[in-house]
Formats: sequence, structure tokens, C-alpha cells
Amino acid sequence: MKTDTEAFAEVIRARFRKGEARLPLLPKAVLKVQKIVNDESKGASDIAKALAECSTFSATVLRIANSPEFKNGTYEIRSLPMAVQRLGGRKTLQLMVAISSKLHFNVKDKGLQKILNKNKNDAMYVAVAARHLAQILRGTDPEEAFLAGMLHDIGVQAVVCAVPDLLAPLAYEDQIKIIQTLHREMGGRLLNYWEMPDAFEIIATHHGIESDDRPRDKLIDFVDAANFLIQSHGHKVLFDPIGDIDPLQYAPIQRIGAGETHLAAVEIELEDAVKHMGKALG
Repeated sequence: MKTDTEAFAEVIRARFRKGEARLPLLPKAVLKVQKIVNDESKGASDIAKALAECSTFSATVLRIANSPEFKNGTYEIRSLPMAVQRLGGRKTLQLMVAISSKLHFNVKDKGLQKILNKNKNDAMYVAVAARHLAQILRGTDPEEAFLAGMLHDIGVQAVVCAVPDLLAPLAYEDQIKIIQTLHREMGGRLLNYWEMPDAFEIIATHHGIESDDRPRDKLIDFVDAANFLIQSHGHKVLFDPIGDIDPLQYAPIQRIGAGETHLAAVEIELEDAVKHMGKALG
């Protein structure tokens, strides 16, 4: 029997309104660092101490700080305080949120977990491509572009982790359609709940849509341009597929000022860069 996608999505929305479905919580280590970052009397050493209490985050932050994507200079960063100073306190926090979205949100149902894993991989490609575009074109901060790419589809995790019992019995095609319907609004809601900067919430809510109310922000254009680029490069995504369009006619690519040489440069380095970040995330 075919599922009425919009009606089913409304059932899920009703669960949230009634408090019967809850958004995923951030790990305690992230909440602790969030509190430190918001305290003006605290600094990098305090963040490093909090990071040291969690082996997963401390090891991953160190690997990322030393990865080819983030490393600044030839020297190796060997301590957490140095890593936090390199990345900055607020970006360290945002990076921890991105790490959480990729490593800590899982479900028991194998089919839904495959969807989560594929979506995490898609986000990694978008993040790396967005960072490379930002490096080449210098229209936005490359590290913010990377984090925005990592978090732009966080709504997929929000929906799947909140109502796995409703989604698991459905056919795969219906699961994808329902998540596609809800992932933008739930992504914006989740990042607001986590107190992430407005820019990331806006990207989660508006990415992939050209409309009159689309925010005119370069960061969302870099994410959408990156999403287009990985798909034209042959990477198939589960959500927000883009049709057959000339890259130079795609509005976000036009707005960031990317030409054929820029796109080709990112394509050449994309696979290796994704492998590097995959290793850094463990």
C-alpha cells in the first residue's frame, strides 16, 4: 500500500508538538565546551581540559587539526591546547557538533542506519567541496564552509533518530520521501535547539531551494554549489538530487563567481581530500 507522504509527515510533526518525539541531544562533552565558550572568563586551556575528558573528541580534534584540510604550516600539533588555539574556541565547538552528528547518532534498525551512514558520507563530500571552493574563491571562510557542509543535512539525523519506530516498517522509497519532506524544517529546529549560529540554521532550512525568501548569504551558496559539484562529479546523493543542469547556469555557482577552472580544480582534489577527512574523523 502506498504511503501518503505529506499525511505521514504531519503525523511526525504532531509527535513533536505533543512531546512524544524528541530531538537528539548533544553529548555531555559538547555541552560542557559550549558552556565554556559562552563564558568570557574561560579560554583555550579550559576547552582543552574539557576535551581531554573524552577520548573520542580529543583524538578526533587533534587528527583534524593536523589533517591536510585544516593544518596551517608544516609543524605538527601535538597538544589539545595547541589544537584549540589553531582552530579557535568557537570553531572547536562547532567542529565538535559536526563530529557528534557523524559519529554519535545511530539507530538499531539496519535499513535506517544505512540511510544515516549514506547521508553522513554525502555531507562529508559537500563539506570538503565547499571548503575547497571557499579557498579558491575566497568568498567566505573555508572552515565555516566545511562546517556548514557537514551540518546542512543534519535534519536527516533529526528525523530518523526521533521516530525510528514510525519509519522502520515503511518501504525504503517511502522512508526517503518522508525524510526528504521533513529534513529541512527539522534540521533548522535541531540546530536552533543546539544553539548553533543562525547561519547554520538558515543553511539547514533553506539549502537546495531557490525561492523569494531564500537568504542572500554566500555561505549557503557555497554549500549548494558544492552539492551540485559532487553530483556532477558522479556522486549520487540520497536527498536533494539536482537534475541535469549546465553547472555555469546553476544560480548558486553563478553567485559565488565560480567558473570552469574553479570547478575542475575542486574535482581533481575531491576524492583525496574526502579520504583525508574520513581518516581524521576516524
